[in-house]
Amino acid sequence: MRIPVSTYRLQLNASFNFSHVEALISYLHELGISTIYASPFFTAPAGSLHGYDVADPYTLNSEIGTIDQLQRINEALHQKDMTWLQDVVPNHMVFAMSNHRLADVLERGPHSPYYNWFDIDWQHPDPMLTGKVLTPFLGKSLSECLQQQEIKITLNQTGFVIKYGEQTYPLSTSAYEALLALLPQETATQLIIQLQKEAMQDWPLLSWREIKTSLVNAFMANAQGVTEVYKLLDIINNDARVLQNLLQQQYYQLCYWKNANQVINYRRFFAVNELISVNMANELVFYEYHQLLHNLYRQKDVHGLRIDHIDGLEAPLEYLNRLRQLFGNDCYVVVEKILEQQEQLPGNWSVQGTTGYEFTAQISWLLTDITGARQLKTYYQTLFPKTPDYKTIIFEKKRNFLETYMVGEWDNLVRRLYTLQLVPETVKSEDTKQALALFMCCLPVYRLYPGEEPPNGQAPEIINDTFKEAMARGPEWKDALRSLQTIFTIDENDKSVNLRRLEFQKRLMQFTGPLMAKGVEDTTFYVYNALLGHNEVGDAPDRDEYTVADFHQWMRQRQQQFPFSLNTTSTHDTKRGEDGRLRVNALTWFVPEWQQVNEQWRLINASCKESCDGHSLPGSEDEYFIYQSLLAGFPADERVTPEYLDRLKAYYIKSIREAKLFTNWQTPDIRYEEAGCRFIEKMLSTQHNFLKSFLPFFRKIVTTTQVLSLTQTLVKITAPGVPDIYQGSEGWNTSYVDPDNRQPVDFDIFKQYVIALKEEERKGWTAVLKLVKDKRGEGGEKFYVTWKALQCRRDMAAVFLHGDYIPLYTTSNCGIIAYARRYKNEWVLIIAPVAINEALTNCSITLPNDAPVQWKNIFTGEMVETTGELPIHTLFNNFPVLLLTGEVK
Repeated sequence: MRIPVSTYRLQLNASFNFSHVEALISYLHELGISTIYASPFFTAPAGSLHGYDVADPYTLNSEIGTIDQLQRINEALHQKDMTWLQDVVPNHMVFAMSNHRLADVLERGPHSPYYNWFDIDWQHPDPMLTGKVLTPFLGKSLSECLQQQEIKITLNQTGFVIKYGEQTYPLSTSAYEALLALLPQETATQLIIQLQKEAMQDWPLLSWREIKTSLVNAFMANAQGVTEVYKLLDIINNDARVLQNLLQQQYYQLCYWKNANQVINYRRFFAVNELISVNMANELVFYEYHQLLHNLYRQKDVHGLRIDHIDGLEAPLEYLNRLRQLFGNDCYVVVEKILEQQEQLPGNWSVQGTTGYEFTAQISWLLTDITGARQLKTYYQTLFPKTPDYKTIIFEKKRNFLETYMVGEWDNLVRRLYTLQLVPETVKSEDTKQALALFMCCLPVYRLYPGEEPPNGQAPEIINDTFKEAMARGPEWKDALRSLQTIFTIDENDKSVNLRRLEFQKRLMQFTGPLMAKGVEDTTFYVYNALLGHNEVGDAPDRDEYTVADFHQWMRQRQQQFPFSLNTTSTHDTKRGEDGRLRVNALTWFVPEWQQVNEQWRLINASCKESCDGHSLPGSEDEYFIYQSLLAGFPADERVTPEYLDRLKAYYIKSIREAKLFTNWQTPDIRYEEAGCRFIEKMLSTQHNFLKSFLPFFRKIVTTTQVLSLTQTLVKITAPGVPDIYQGSEGWNTSYVDPDNRQPVDFDIFKQYVIALKEEERKGWTAVLKLVKDKRGEGGEKFYVTWKALQCRRDMAAVFLHGDYIPLYTTSNCGIIAYARRYKNEWVLIIAPVAINEALTNCSITLPNDAPVQWKNIFTGEMVETTGELPIHTLFNNFPVLLLTGEVK
């Protein structure tokens, strides 16, 4: 297995394609990277910025590049002993006609070879949906669209189609009979009869399209016949009743896009109508979907896999077992899995680990003053006394999201309970519905894995605790909850009921994850603003205790269980960049000053607010959010450019829409949003005096985090796990949430850094250290730590991939993290600050008895000799963090 020594995440799209990747390989190798970690590169709709809206898993996205280019890239990678880790999306594809398989389902229904490819309930009891798939993309109701003649049927080179604005859908072959009845003899009658006959032959997609194109082109050559058809279609399009009757004969039901919140018969990605889930539990679908990817792996154009949204699948263990059978035991595989506190990755998954959200949380708490965090939470409660506690907000927001956006999924689950005869008919469906909601909203993890749990798993305890909390929050539904709880037990005398229970549990777990994601990540994290740095994927802001010893314990566990998980601090999904997060968390070291400046800023900026119906805009909680966001993302050069203002305002609008308190995505309150944007503009105007108060405090925060950022970088690269550098994060990353964190990266700057550092190295260590210190404000020291630590890791790969993790402790509490990595006779020693204003005088570390006597400082070139106790205060004289290497002779 080619385990990556380090990975570098690249976001591929039309603006950053294979040509750009090819030009970057030498730089990444110089940086010390072993593996390019690429976002999805399969065909997606034109202009896709992320690639998670896959349209065709059989082909590469032409906007990104070709197979030949990918092969050329891998030839270059091979020459530098580098590899390629590919992001794969098995859960969903785009719901658009660029998804030809789905388009074929809409056109030919059960005669399409892809009829069972997608997670569609064709037997939905709603008569409008039985035998059809909901297609919720109209801007208003179907009847309104018809009355306003916004929907038309026409004929083009691809056959008969339904047009709605810029969207085009195929006319289902099931509607041909109705169309035939409307056409006069000797016009398109023969064409339709031929199309109808061929459509029922269950042709493969390409064959069907060739046949259809041939028949249509032959007809289109008859100009007179075409003219007559167009005339008749005009008559149909001008008669709403006739056109509606035609549409009712289709294999799909066009409707207003908001209707999907109330009634739906296909599984979406979260609540995104435009992403339809794939029926990946079907073995044939699995092998077909992964065909191109497997070919690329066999050809060594891809060397490892990153599995997106593993929790969306019905049976993740089954999927991973099939994946392992297909790709073999030598394929490096990591999964995107969000682990809650104390939750562990299932030990029976045949993977190397996760994409690293849990590492982000651990390093974030390591660099947070826990006492200050508690104080900030108390301060937040005094500012906003009516705000519920964090866990209550989570419950309320999950419940609200369920009731607002997932009613259709919720009703489908309740109906399935009764269809599977898992709930007594004497229990009212409304009672069952409320009990199910309580369970889903109280479940503390994204999902469980029924039928796939490893022995001695955590599921039974989690289920019991969930029902206890559900009964406490909804005592009036206790009887229904007790009835629901039986579904999670095993009946030793009835295998049939056990199978039905398992079927329901698996289905249920495909919706608890989306509910958790939307209720917590995309709502609560924008509502509960006590300390934004911990409102992060895989993290939570409500911890009360955390120590260096806790970090060591977690790391040793990681080393034992999944030592090859990714260590990440920024991703395309994180709420803010790694250095922006550090800036916010640094407030825990300056609580009294933060309280003071916050009160000052509220007074200074009162005049920037607007009044409406007796309320100030923006609201006080949004104002508090804005101040923390300013600290997180304010430019290091302190220049308020139009570009930064646009970024901050866009982030503000996204945050308040996600919070869903005063505005939201579906019904935005433009007045509230624009008032907030004007508040930001006035506040940051040079004619206003806010910046005079803001900048001195901002500089203090930046000075603090410049050092802590080096610790974060060094620990990520040297602790158990595979370090992942998100594009551009070798320099400062103070981006906001997507799409801001997907901005283009100026790699020329970093390439120049490498050239300059190598030139200075030739002059000696003093010259190098002067250069990086002079560029501290530009992120020069962070880049230097990244560069030197990654090169050290590559040179001593065995130590970092397979070596022991040995926690080391200081003789006094001096705010230091220290540990050693050891493999055979090679040692690496890491020492770095995790606190500020801690005195290092008389501080030393006790080394293991068998440790080397002589060490080399990778950052300064200094040699250090010691036995037993290592006094450290003098070691930091020349550089803020230490990376020492040694060898036992």
